[in-house]
Amino acid sequence: MTRVKVNFTSTIVQEKESETFTKTSVGELIKIGEVTRVSYLEDGQVPVKILIKPNNVIIKRSQDSANYSQLHFVLNEQRNCRYVAQGYQMDLKSMTNLIKFFPKIDGSQELRIEYNLFSGLYLIGNYTVTLIFT
Repeated sequence: MTRVKVNFTSTIVQEKESETFTKTSVGELIKIGEVTRVSYLEDGQVPVKILIKPNNVIIKRSQDSANYSQLHFVLNEQRNCRYVAQGYQMDLKSMTNLIKFFPKIDGSQELRIEYNLFSGLYLIGNYTVTLIFT
């Protein structure tokens, strides 16, 4: 288990509007073979767990069973995702266009995911998520 600094950037494009969020946290990284697990507290209070396999990533963000999100990404495939807020569930689908997980020259590791999120046939938005672990 390695302690890491997590730099999170998310860019969301919905219709003609774009918004970027950035967050920094401290977490733990465990690598066993080709599987990497990262966990950290977002904003110091919301647990986030990331499971990274080749071309397959699951991100779970959970305050409790009534408030969580679980996103699943498989390169060039559509996957079921779920958002639950105050007990109300919204089933979504992700279509993943890019998953890159690679070491950088400075010794850090970067995970980049580009995906489209759908509710039924309706496109909610285009997302780019970048996590850097140092």
